[in-house]
Amino acid sequence: MATLKNLARRASRIIYFLILLFIVGHMLPGPELYINYDLARTTAMIINGNENAESMYDAYSFIDWLTILIIIIPIYILTMNLIKKIRNI
Repeated sequence: MATLKNLARRASRIIYFLILLFIVGHMLPGPELYINYDLARTTAMIINGNENAESMYDAYSFIDWLTILIIIIPIYILTMNLIKKIRNI
């Protein structure tokens, strides 16, 4: 019974993380609006070694995912700690 409880908690944490990912991903505008072109160009040069449309798209996508994760991870950690403290009261 305890293993089912742990499995359910792990699944709920993953689902919560994915919901946060979905919400923040849809709240942010397109990456071209808030990511500097020079930063994307430099990232494209580091990742692919050239600056064409596909490598720029990859760079914008990479920076966008990184930005979303930087926003989500602190929110996730704080809410998980809050839930743990509330459960222990």
